[in-house]
Amino acid sequence: MQLSKFSYYSDFVVYPVVVIGLAAVNFSHYAGHGARDWAGACLAGLVLWTLLEYVLHRIALHHMPVFSPMHSLHHGAPLDFIGTPSWVSVTVWLGVIFLPAWWWGSFNIANGLTVGVMLGYWWYGYVHHVIHHHARNTSSAYFNELRAWHMRHHHSPKRGNFGVTTPLWDYVFGTAISARGKVTVSP
Repeated sequence: MQLSKFSYYSDFVVYPVVVIGLAAVNFSHYAGHGARDWAGACLAGLVLWTLLEYVLHRIALHHMPVFSPMHSLHHGAPLDFIGTPSWVSVTVWLGVIFLPAWWWGSFNIANGLTVGVMLGYWWYGYVHHVIHHHARNTSSAYFNELRAWHMRHHHSPKRGNFGVTTPLWDYVFGTAISARGKVTVSP
C-alpha cells in the first residue's frame, strides 16, 4: 500500500526499538541463562526470514489477489513509498512467530526466533531501500550486486530473483535469473 514518508521510514526506527526491547526483556528475565539457546534461535530466525522473504515475494506478492496489486504498484513505481505499516508487520510477527513459538517451546526460544526474523525483515527493508533509492556510484559493491540481481527481477521477462537480501533460495528452487536473462535451474 502507498505509505506516507513518515510511515515508510518508521520501520528503520520501530524495528530496532522492538528488537532491543525484546532482547532486553529476555535477558532481564533469564539473566544470561539460556543465552546460547537464544542466540541459536536468533540465527534460526534470520535463516527463516530469508526463506519467508523468498516465499512471500514469490507466492503472496506475485500470485495472491490480496497482495499482488500492491506489489504491482511497486513494480510500476519502484521509487514510491509502498510497503506495510510498521504496526501491521510487527503485530504479524508477534502473532505468527512469537506466540506459537512460545506456546510450543519457551519464551527464550520464541524471543530469539522473533528477534532473528525481525532483524532479517529490517535488513530486507534497508537493502530494498538502498537498491531503489541510492545511486549506484554511492553504494558498496555488495549493494550494487544485489541491485543488479533485483533489477533482473523487475525488468526480465522471466519470473525469478525473488530473494532481495540473498539469492540462496532462488538457486535452491530454480528461479535465479542469470545476467543473460536465463532462469538458472538447480541441479
